[in-house]
Amino acid sequence: MRVTQQMLNQNSIRNMNQNLSRFEKINNQVSTGKLLHRPSDDPNGVSQAMNLKSSLAANAQFERNSSEANLWMDETDQNIGSMVDIVQRVRELAVQGNNGTLSEHDRTVISKEVEELTEQMRHLANAKVNGKSLFNGQKTSEIPFPEKGNFTFDSDGLAAKMVNIGEGISIQSSFLPDDLFGTATDGNNLFKTLESMKASLEAGTSIDLEKIDKGMERLLTAAAENGARQNRLEAVENRMLDSNLQLKTMLSNVEDIDYAEAIIKLTSEESVYQASLAASSKIIQPSLMDFLR
Repeated sequence: MRVTQQMLNQNSIRNMNQNLSRFEKINNQVSTGKLLHRPSDDPNGVSQAMNLKSSLAANAQFERNSSEANLWMDETDQNIGSMVDIVQRVRELAVQGNNGTLSEHDRTVISKEVEELTEQMRHLANAKVNGKSLFNGQKTSEIPFPEKGNFTFDSDGLAAKMVNIGEGISIQSSFLPDDLFGTATDGNNLFKTLESMKASLEAGTSIDLEKIDKGMERLLTAAAENGARQNRLEAVENRMLDSNLQLKTMLSNVEDIDYAEAIIKLTSEESVYQASLAASSKIIQPSLMDFLR
């Protein structure tokens, strides 16, 4: 086969372009610290990196959900603690009110305090977190007891607020009013107990301490359940941190370069490219036809 000057020129340029392309690729890797810039670099590696990044993104959302659940549980804990304080005070007043030596004025004063404590309990039941109702399940735009003195609550079809904190893991972040105060038909409903106590004080009759104790027991049970959920949430968060660390390590193994190895390759590719330039400069020489022109 006859070798022409044009063939030599074209082959030299093609080889230089190939050398330059390899040099540019390794230079990009050193500059960015990443092995992968396009799917053609390593289709399998790019696929693994995308899956790992997807898992990290999902974990980031779970972390945001966990932060929200933590906020709701903290607020729940504080509000239930305040409710317990109110019931403790109510019981003190009930014991005082059962004293047969109290005058009508004394009972009236105690009755007024019970009324204020009942209203305070209603405000706690209507507590909000970031503008959302804390104890009204998924109906966060509404409060359970909007009217003073009206403690009727319809829980039909109402579900507690659930938060997705992991793959297939959901946790209840708050309570329904029925969980804290008892259902509307429950004889030990806390609001009914408070109204009954007020009526007993006004009538001068005995106050049922057992019902108050039942209300206290229900609140303490809810507080214990909330604490258990907080412990579970903390365990899931710790597991998530470990998972993120492992995923990031795996992603680094797939994406990140070994700088020492990459710099050696860069130096080598630069030498090859410079050598190709020098060789091509000797091949691509002016021909006789260039001078005849």
